[in-house]
Amino acid sequence: MRSGTRPVGRRVAVAGGALAALAAGAALAWYYSPAGAPARYQRMSLVDLRRHLEGHPRDRVAWRTLGLRLARDGDALAERPLREAFALDPSDPEVATGLGELLLATGRLPEAFQVLRAAVEHNPDFVLARMALGRLYRRKGSYLHAVEQYEHAAKVDPRNGDAWHELAMCYLQMQQSQKAQEAMRRALEIEPRHPHYLSLKASVDAATGQVDSGIEAARKAASIAPTDLKIQVNLANILLAHQRGPEDLRAAEEAIGQVEALAPDYPLKSYLRGELERLRGNWQVAARYLEQAVRDAPEQNEVYFSLFQTYRRLNRRAEASRMEAIFRRRQELQRQIDNVRIALGADSDNVALYARLIELQLRAGDERAALGSLQAAAQIDPAAPQIQKYLRRLPKEQAAALTRRAP
Repeated sequence: MRSGTRPVGRRVAVAGGALAALAAGAALAWYYSPAGAPARYQRMSLVDLRRHLEGHPRDRVAWRTLGLRLARDGDALAERPLREAFALDPSDPEVATGLGELLLATGRLPEAFQVLRAAVEHNPDFVLARMALGRLYRRKGSYLHAVEQYEHAAKVDPRNGDAWHELAMCYLQMQQSQKAQEAMRRALEIEPRHPHYLSLKASVDAATGQVDSGIEAARKAASIAPTDLKIQVNLANILLAHQRGPEDLRAAEEAIGQVEALAPDYPLKSYLRGELERLRGNWQVAARYLEQAVRDAPEQNEVYFSLFQTYRRLNRRAEASRMEAIFRRRQELQRQIDNVRIALGADSDNVALYARLIELQLRAGDERAALGSLQAAAQIDPAAPQIQKYLRRLPKEQAAALTRRAP
């Protein structure tokens, strides 16, 4: 080797080090460039990100990052950054969906509808926007329009179990049981042990006469999600409504005990206990529970029917006749409510239909449902005379809250 000549290995090492340094420099330059802003803002603390926006109020990417990070944490402070990002780029599907979901969660349905419709129009195959718009339609009782959104979401992403699950719920509300069963089959193919999918399958199967498979699905869902109140209640109700003998009643008693442990103030616990004792033929005990259930949940039609049957067994004829009359009257009211809801499904902005629904719900004693319907109607047209009539019955603060629109 000639004097002053570097070994080949050393020259390669030096060249490699130089390349690594160049790569590191390039990465650093990218990180601090506009292209690297999303990654940079994701690593910033929320405090630093807010401080940055004070000096750069037109930085769409920073507003977007801040809004989506807050929204993922369920923070109500997400609204302002999402609005800023949406104003700077209304075609951004994630921002529009995040803002629409926030507006939906806080009851501002008209604005949520506008934002989510814009998201779907700009990005027809963005599944999250379709799902959120479907939830909005379902909340308004517009099941036909909700189905359109969920069907499109399932077409774009056939492995989206939630889309099939939501479709099944809509089909069930529309009394299309075969379609509901098929949608549930598709959802469970994707996630066979999803407790909410199994619980809905149980309801669909039981409603269509497939009692054994319905009870099996309900019990499986309850075993997977022992602390989910809704799933435990569903199991108790299915076992009581479709009991095949003493074993089912023992299982129902266990489910009722779980419901009471999860929610000691659950308003229908007396009804569940009363129905259990009625099915066991313990008429006096059943009557005491069911009388309490009438006080706890006067809007529940099934309570009156069970109490009518119990009084008849106890030969308390006058009281039985009174409970039967109440049940028949409430059953007719429910039929009318269902008809109005079906009509609203095809005409979801019809204030006159909402006024009719509110009146029926008030007559049925379901003030919570009536208030929800009033809120939906007030968001459509708070000045409508039919809506003003009901708003005047509320305290001023509550009426103002129902009619308040987002800025």
